[in-house]
Amino acid sequence: MPETKRSILRRAGTFLRFVQQQRARLPQLAAGLPAPDPAGPLLIDGSESDWTPCGLSVARGDRFQISARGHGWLAKGLGLVFEPQAALFVRIGGVGPVRRIAAADWVFEAWTNGEVEILSKGLSEFADRNGTLLPGKRPAMRPGFSVRTARTEAQCDGTGVPADWNYLWRIGEAQVFTGERDDVEVSLDASVGILQRDVDIPLTGNTLLEWDWLVESLPSALPEDLAFTHDYLSIAVEFENGRDLTYMWSAGLDEGHIFRCPLDWWCDWETHWVLRSGPTGLGQWHNEKRLIAADYREALGEPVPARVVRVWLIANSVFQRQSAHARFRNIRVA
Repeated sequence: MPETKRSILRRAGTFLRFVQQQRARLPQLAAGLPAPDPAGPLLIDGSESDWTPCGLSVARGDRFQISARGHGWLAKGLGLVFEPQAALFVRIGGVGPVRRIAAADWVFEAWTNGEVEILSKGLSEFADRNGTLLPGKRPAMRPGFSVRTARTEAQCDGTGVPADWNYLWRIGEAQVFTGERDDVEVSLDASVGILQRDVDIPLTGNTLLEWDWLVESLPSALPEDLAFTHDYLSIAVEFENGRDLTYMWSAGLDEGHIFRCPLDWWCDWETHWVLRSGPTGLGQWHNEKRLIAADYREALGEPVPARVVRVWLIANSVFQRQSAHARFRNIRVA
């Protein structure tokens, strides 16, 4: 089956429902957002074309705190807004790795020598691990984030990431996933995280992805195939060609629906397969088994790559800012 698309009429209906939902929420949302600190030494709004130096130089092993306040409207009329913990990235000395603060106040241990720099990423995308931005417009998201940096003796903050898993560098660290290596808990609240575990498995006709999941609540009440309704939970496999196939639980798309990610850059790499849909089965454990090569062929066609290189867990609620909770366990590629 080739990639499937819903009709323009049905997608337009989803967008109208999204507009109604967001406008109803807007007064309460706007009233609860933090404001930038007017005395903050730095104010960035996402329109900057490059990283902003903070005026603090650190040496490897130094601890320093980033404190950010404020918010940035991506589209105020639609209630689309980012807070610092979803969009503010840090690097040192003009080179990677880039890292995201996972809370408004976050303590890092310096991983290299140099001046601390910050960037409000928004919907921009990195071209490399040094934080070079891909070309594209970066509209201001005002009022913006006020940012303070300072050395500290406080302990470094942690994400609670399970053993053998790591956050995808281009999305950044978060406080979304906790638990054990084979029993991972997901808690979402206007946040985003992609967790990865490296594997190296030949992809044959018998290669199987198996897992158990318990989804208690979904981060969207609307079909997730529009950019600003693309809040979802899924498990994915990444292949040696850089593409990934994600199996998601959708709020409103039909089971078996296959679609490219609606977000820029991601649309070239990520394909979604709706494995379960709607409220039926929420709050219950389900065991899933997928023959990966057959699914790749059906969703993406030929040629089928030779190896699976990573397993992903994906959780996003930054657009509609709804909470969600799930668990994944007994994940196996064999």
